[in-house]
Amino acid sequence: MSCNNFRRLGPAGYHPLRKFRLAVSGIKHAVFLDFSVRYKLVISVVFLVIAAVYETLFHFLFLLAVTGLMLAVEVFNTIIEALCDYIQPGQNESIRNIKDMAAGAAYIVIFVWYVVLGVVLYELLSAIELFTPQFRH
Repeated sequence: MSCNNFRRLGPAGYHPLRKFRLAVSGIKHAVFLDFSVRYKLVISVVFLVIAAVYETLFHFLFLLAVTGLMLAVEVFNTIIEALCDYIQPGQNESIRNIKDMAAGAAYIVIFVWYVVLGVVLYELLSAIELFTPQFRH
């Protein structure tokens, strides 16, 4: 009987469909239980659809990568906060510092995401490509 090699727990063997269902379940929990994940997901979908229609493939893929990173970090921030609250429900200086650091990491990525969204929106509204190669003759 084989089991999870790292923890020696769980059902035997690897099954990709089971892993996929667990991942989808985790995403559903993050989206439905955390407003900050939910509203960022909605904004992301809107901008990704706009970028898919009006932007180049590179712009779309860059926006997709930054958005994926932002959503993943936001989910990790939610996980860290939930674990901290579970471990220490009351006020605790160390837990507060851990939660603040997790929030700080999330806001770094969210700031980059906002900058990218701003550039995409500016290019769409102004019809000016900001980052086109310029060759001098």
